[in-house]
Amino acid sequence: MKPFPWHVERLRALLAQGERMPHALLVHGPTGIGKAAFARAFGASVLCEAPQAGRLACGRCESCLWFSQGNHPDYRELVPEATAEDESDAAEDAAPAKAEKAKSLVIKIEQVRAVADFVTLTTHRSGYRVLVIRPAEAMQPAAANALLKTLEEPPPHTLIVLVSDRPARLLPTIRSRCRALALGKPAHEAALAWLREESVQEPEAALAAAGGAPLLARDLAQPDEAQLRRRVVAELSRPSGADLLQFASAVDREAVEHFLYWMQTWVQDLLRVRMAGGPRYHAGHVEALRARAREADVQRLLDLDRELTEARRLAAHPLNPRLLAEHLLMTYNQATHEPPR
Repeated sequence: MKPFPWHVERLRALLAQGERMPHALLVHGPTGIGKAAFARAFGASVLCEAPQAGRLACGRCESCLWFSQGNHPDYRELVPEATAEDESDAAEDAAPAKAEKAKSLVIKIEQVRAVADFVTLTTHRSGYRVLVIRPAEAMQPAAANALLKTLEEPPPHTLIVLVSDRPARLLPTIRSRCRALALGKPAHEAALAWLREESVQEPEAALAAAGGAPLLARDLAQPDEAQLRRRVVAELSRPSGADLLQFASAVDREAVEHFLYWMQTWVQDLLRVRMAGGPRYHAGHVEALRARAREADVQRLLDLDRELTEARRLAAHPLNPRLLAEHLLMTYNQATHEPPR
């Protein structure tokens, strides 16, 4: 697993610590910058039997071959059931099957207990063992507490990597037992170069829409996502206000998280324009933003932004997406068209 170009130096610096590497690492940063890939590259490099310059994984030894095939005996990833299923389907390009039972969106205590033998038994290759937990904030409180003993008294040559978009949601007892490693967004030109290598159409616009996060930009540039963005922006740009009943009827469970993202980025751009700034996400729609911002009430927009943040946090839970969309669009119309309170 090769690290992304913007992570190479941070990874080399971490690996250079050798035996002084922390037994528990909390890798955190914005969504869409490749934190999970960083954790995997770290694991592959630690387990590699013939590391190259900078102690990075060689990609050719027996350990690296096992790692690339997803069956290294000294490496585990702990993720919610739903994440594991989604990644398995994506890897196999499988046709969707009938849902038998909703998969869990959290990491359960049973999953943490299930890796107990992995953490305590002798390693297969007489080196390190690596456990990656992502997203760490998905651990149920009971699961997090079950992990505490291992964090407090880790077996020798055991490395535990927690990956998180929102480290503040972790239990303080978990955070205090890990060394934090903050990863930021890459430089603008480095992100653009990578997007061009990935053949992303209109990389400048995609990167702006993603707030500078290149992996998120690549995902947002997909045709279906670009079409949804155009629909959401067109609706929020309407001089007469969003047609909440008609538009909300098309927001289903699969689309709700993406709808919330585009709506929140639009609201945040409205706030920037309203307060004499420039848009960050929707630079191609300056005139529409200015038109809506002129009639907008700042306090109501701030309230709506907070509500959208909470809705995005709960989007994976069994909400009614149509009713949620109707409510948020109605609140948006009130914030941008009705007289200030």
